Amino acid sequence: MTLRRDGGVLAMMCVLLTSIAVRAVGVSAIATDDIDVPAVDALMLRLMAKYNVPGLALALIKDGRIVMEKGYGFRNLKTQAPVTRETLFNIGSISKSFTTLGIAQLVDEQKVDLDTPVIKYVPDLRLSDPQAMRTVTLRQLLSHTSGLPPDEQWPREVPPTHQGIIGEFAMMPVTAKPGTEFQYCSRCVVLAAYILERVTDKTWETYTRTRIFAPLGMSRASFGPFGLEGAADAAQPYWYGVFFGHTQVPWKRLDYLGALDPAGGIDASVVDMARYALFQLGDGTMSGRRVVSERMLAELHRPETAVPASWTSAPIQDLHYALGWFTAEYRGVDVVFHNGANPGFRASIVLVPTFKGGVIILTNEDSGSFINAATWRLVDELLRIIPSRPAS
Repeated sequence: MTLRRDGGVLAMMCVLLTSIAVRAVGVSAIATDDIDVPAVDALMLRLMAKYNVPGLALALIKDGRIVMEKGYGFRNLKTQAPVTRETLFNIGSISKSFTTLGIAQLVDEQKVDLDTPVIKYVPDLRLSDPQAMRTVTLRQLLSHTSGLPPDEQWPREVPPTHQGIIGEFAMMPVTAKPGTEFQYCSRCVVLAAYILERVTDKTWETYTRTRIFAPLGMSRASFGPFGLEGAADAAQPYWYGVFFGHTQVPWKRLDYLGALDPAGGIDASVVDMARYALFQLGDGTMSGRRVVSERMLAELHRPETAVPASWTSAPIQDLHYALGWFTAEYRGVDVVFHNGANPGFRASIVLVPTFKGGVIILTNEDSGSFINAATWRLVDELLRIIPSRPAS
């Protein structure tokens, strides 16, 4: 009896979510004849219902042009406010690629060098291993090969400032020889951002606003839970449970992003992220303005270290990490990508350089299964690939 009753509740919720999404299709949307919009709509609605995603925004790029930007579902279930192209979402670890871009600009200006030990820029830095302290480089921090442990081995409680995080490094063991092993380390990216702050005498947030957001035209982008709380058009984060349905994630649950923002705290709309993707697919300029050298942009996308296939459930091969980006092969095509996840938010961006194409998805529900299914099916749509099996 209980199982049948719970199953009925779940089915009703899925039907309700589908109707929500259907009503929101077409809200604040642009599209061209280069993409099969009804097919994309049907895919999004089906997957939103299956994975209980209340709202999302997506953008598709093809041949170097934005061919679709659209909002689906609700950014706020209580008020039933719809997702628009301008709705802000937290983009999670995609933020790491912005920090690496800032470092690349400093390399262009000869203010830092990727292969110089970071102790040169932060003489007061202390690591538990003196040899590693003398050898760890920016390249290793940004490619997750510094030898410092992966995220799951760091203290659960995050200090409230960048400097507080830097103080933790003295207590953490060095678990691999620097430059030899991939260990995904978000605090290592914060250290790279701290170096940027020391070199430029600006906060990472100020630098990112003025040197990246402004020239790329990312006019709505901001940082952390405060950037979302204060915005008129921002997505509320949600968790989903079978018995209780959607529960709003308290903003306080995201307070840790204040210190970890260089590694996971940026908030952006899909319009912002489409512009960012176009820039990443280009030559380092935006609207005729040089943002970073073409050489350094290519350097950010060049594979640095192999990543175990078990690290992701995405349907890809030859997985590597570059500088702030993953690289892989998908159906014989090279892709550059990153996902982002924080409580109540998931995001993904995939670049297909050969086709000047890209997929961006921003959601306000913490479903990795949805992100994987939706992202790679949309890459199929861009490449006009007919999948051998339905999206799961």
